Amino acid sequence: MTAMRLGFWPPVYGNWIMTDSPDQGVASYEYVKETTLLAEQLGFDTLLLAEHFIHPNGAALDMVDAWTSAAGLAALTSKIEIIAAVKPGLRAPGVIAKMANSIDHISRGRFAINLVSAWWPPEYEMLGVPVLAHDDRYARAAEYIDILRGLWTRNEFSFDGEYYRIKDASIAPRSVQQPHIPIYIGGESEQGRALGARAADIFVMNGRPPEQIPELVTNMKERAQQHGRTIRFAMAGFVICRETETAANEEFQRLLALRHMQIRGADKEVVMHQVQPHDQEKVGTNGGTMAGLVGTPEMIAERLRHFESLGIETFLLQFHPTLEEMQRFGTEVMPLLIP
Repeated sequence: MTAMRLGFWPPVYGNWIMTDSPDQGVASYEYVKETTLLAEQLGFDTLLLAEHFIHPNGAALDMVDAWTSAAGLAALTSKIEIIAAVKPGLRAPGVIAKMANSIDHISRGRFAINLVSAWWPPEYEMLGVPVLAHDDRYARAAEYIDILRGLWTRNEFSFDGEYYRIKDASIAPRSVQQPHIPIYIGGESEQGRALGARAADIFVMNGRPPEQIPELVTNMKERAQQHGRTIRFAMAGFVICRETETAANEEFQRLLALRHMQIRGADKEVVMHQVQPHDQEKVGTNGGTMAGLVGTPEMIAERLRHFESLGIETFLLQFHPTLEEMQRFGTEVMPLLIP
């Protein structure tokens, strides 16, 4: 069995809970850098930089860019994997292929991408990019990933699709990692699962209770096998760690009362929002506390081990406030996970 990999979401939004201590953890590259250096010091394996061009809670709020931050972090770190999310349509695939290879060289082989099929129309509308229906977005994403893999592995690559055309393109130098940079893909819908099975190296699922994991893992393995592939699994989750279960639940209720993470203008056809609606009793994004990582260090470590036994290899964790709570996790939970 592959060893458990622990990751975190750098605070590109600033605070996960917008009304809590507005002077603490502002959205800035400096804060992202500080939390990343702490994560590497604590022994985290990876991080995921979410990509937004405007803050989900309002265009006037600061929002850190994923790709420029990824390049900066690649130069400052030495061990941790750096994953940058990318949304087809907002950045051309050929440009991303070149940038990704460059960051892979800066990091000496520690870079990966997370393909996101873009569920938030306001960003596209703001930037004058066509807003596609749900199924069409996945069709565009499928072309996008085919182009990335083609440019990463072939010279004079050409592609003629519905959304993109590439003519005799070559990207040099090739990436440090071969045959190409790792690809993380998630998706709750039929189209998301199909794309993940065909193209993902690591399939990312939203946080959910353990009893929901076996069906998804089995389904995705079977789908991947139909393409002659194997697939690994990652899951998101929001951590609330305290000395007692009562104290952890009290903190959960406090954060729940402060929560203002309701995305304005999200596409209601997105299955993620149907399966895990924003008005559900949870904190964090992408399932958040639905993974049940709320409790004492021992409870959280046991829960993570249980998820691992079900096939989850990589955990992409959210903390609030990021710096302080990640330090707590590293000090109190991570030692319990050492074999």
